[in-house]
Amino acid sequence: MPSISIPKTTLLVLSGPPGCGKSTFALSYFEETAVVSSDRCRLLVSDDETNMAASKEAFKLFRSLIEYRLALGCLTVADSTALTRQARSDLLAIGKKYKFHVALLIFNTPEPICLECNAGRERRVPRKVIGAMSKQLSKTLQTAGEEGFNQVLALSREDLQHHDFKVDIRSFEVTYPGPFDLIGDLHGCYDELVMLLDKLGYLRRFGRFFHPSGRQAVFLGDLTDRGPHSLKCFWLVKDMVDTGSALYVPGNHCRKLARFLEGRNIKVAHGLEKTVAEIKELPEDERQHFKKNFLALYHQASPYLVLNSGKLVVSHGGIKEEMIGKVTERVKNFCFFGDTTGEVTDEGLPVRRDWARDYSGDALIVYGHTPVSKAEFVNNTIDIDQGCVLGGKLTALRYPEMALEQVPALAVYYERAGFYREAVENYEDRYEEQPAQPSM
Repeated sequence: MPSISIPKTTLLVLSGPPGCGKSTFALSYFEETAVVSSDRCRLLVSDDETNMAASKEAFKLFRSLIEYRLALGCLTVADSTALTRQARSDLLAIGKKYKFHVALLIFNTPEPICLECNAGRERRVPRKVIGAMSKQLSKTLQTAGEEGFNQVLALSREDLQHHDFKVDIRSFEVTYPGPFDLIGDLHGCYDELVMLLDKLGYLRRFGRFFHPSGRQAVFLGDLTDRGPHSLKCFWLVKDMVDTGSALYVPGNHCRKLARFLEGRNIKVAHGLEKTVAEIKELPEDERQHFKKNFLALYHQASPYLVLNSGKLVVSHGGIKEEMIGKVTERVKNFCFFGDTTGEVTDEGLPVRRDWARDYSGDALIVYGHTPVSKAEFVNNTIDIDQGCVLGGKLTALRYPEMALEQVPALAVYYERAGFYREAVENYEDRYEEQPAQPSM
């Protein structure tokens, strides 16, 4: 089914010749206020949207309006032809300035159809202009993937006319009140996950887990790496998400695996090598099937979830109170990695500030990422990563009951000198009086 999926904090750049259907599409799928049109700007500055002499001032207004919306965190659709690399580069720079997800949507409409649509419009564009822009469209389709956009999409006329075509705007806000079972970092510990789901009362039917009372599991990311069954963990979670039995936020290991699958230059280490070994054992068709499904789950996920009308917030690495409701690169990095200083320990671990010590918000923050020996409430936050893959426990927090359920690791699957021992020893002193730390 043809569709597009974009985060709520997106600058969507439309690109295509006159008559390709951009403006009709924009007003069909987005609020009128979200669409910033170059033609409309030309009309505003000169009372005539066909006045090409006013284009310079019109595009100043066009870019300014986009900036104003992004500065306020509003999803924005940039409706212009955007068929020159410079025009796209200008819009990309604006989006990056405000840390927005910048998606390019190319309307791959053949020239004869553009001419046919143009003939039926009140304001017609000269045929030679459409011909020249159709040639630019061909170049755009060839080069746009190398220009730095977070997402490049191309729609055909058939896609737009498909009866099931939809635009999905992903949000971190989920209105579900619960009840939930929030589950910490899996890291390939499939057997322990099955044991924990059984302990929580989940049943398995046709290979998929569900709760007879309608509870939802919420997975806190890092599904793979380090443990023995990363792919089985992924498929279990993916099936539960697909059937509505679970929600998911990605972790830093999910991010790294996604980048590896996308072909980026990633160092295969810190447990990723175990997942890669599992993938390489698959037949080629199964490898591609896994890649497609993992990337779909990862890219469709929000960096954090706001649940139960804002009373519960779930993030892999944590989140500060002032970040809730925002999705910038800084917020996403915090959700993936926690409050890092940029320094590393002698063991090569990132040095993190203790953001939970200063948290004073009303929402309960549930997170993982940093393994600690005990799951304890601190300032209305709780870390439920008890290092299962390191020989600790796999933890679930039942919400709203605030009850912990755990199963012990069946083995120590991943060892790194001093890693879990240091986490356990330091936990006892973690919340004693400490000198104030500089903010991010």
